[in-house]
Amino acid sequence: MRSTRAFLIGAGTAYFLDPRQGRRRRNVLRDRSLALVRRGSRVGARKARFAGGHVRGLVAMARHLVSRAPQAADDATVAQRIRSDALRDVGLSTRDVEVEVADGVATLRGAVGSRSLADDLVARVGKVPGVRDVAAMIRVTNGDPA
Repeated sequence: MRSTRAFLIGAGTAYFLDPRQGRRRRNVLRDRSLALVRRGSRVGARKARFAGGHVRGLVAMARHLVSRAPQAADDATVAQRIRSDALRDVGLSTRDVEVEVADGVATLRGAVGSRSLADDLVARVGKVPGVRDVAAMIRVTNGDPA
């Protein structure tokens, strides 16, 4: 191992210190090495800019999710949001369930077909912005326990 390393060092020294071509070989090695360093720094800068943009995007998304300002709304606006957002796609009309809002507390009155539909409706109303609590006075017309 030692003799192999010594042989390679000696061959490299002879290759680069050759009186006829050594100067050219040293210059080519220097130029190629510097080009490789410059190319690596450009690629690294590009990757750093990409990663920085990606992080800025993630921070913006997180900031949007975390610092969502509470929307101050009057009770009529909240009731309208409940009618339009929570009653959508559940198979109920505004005639089936009456919605009243007083100081952020939503009161639901009416009749629905199943207990699971009533639970889903209460959960959806609780997610509407401006609703602090939900008072459910909903009758289940079918005897469906689930």
